Amino acid sequence: MNGRQFSFRSSGNPLVKVLSLVVLGVVLVGAVIMGAFVLMIVLGLAVIGFLVFSIRIWWLKRKLRGRGPGPDDGDGGAPPGPAKGVRFIEGEYEVLDSDADAERRRSNPRR
Repeated sequence: MNGRQFSFRSSGNPLVKVLSLVVLGVVLVGAVIMGAFVLMIVLGLAVIGFLVFSIRIWWLKRKLRGRGPGPDDGDGGAPPGPAKGVRFIEGEYEVLDSDADAERRRSNPRR
């Protein structure tokens, strides 16, 4: 190389010592300020996430409350009845094709 030897030993010059202390102080203050900003950003994101989660839980509870009476509404936890305007048609049915008839139709090739 160029033959210079770099050694990191303490200098006896008081001006260099003061200058290095000033540079170290500026770097330290900059690191503290940068750390404070990073901490504020992380805490801000945590608060926003908590608020979003809380609003989501509140919304789901509100939706469930609107469905009908729950177990602690005084009716013993009975299931809710049909919604307004819903009609049920009751009737009997008869099986027209048994499993054997359906199997026989599948095994016969179409003509």
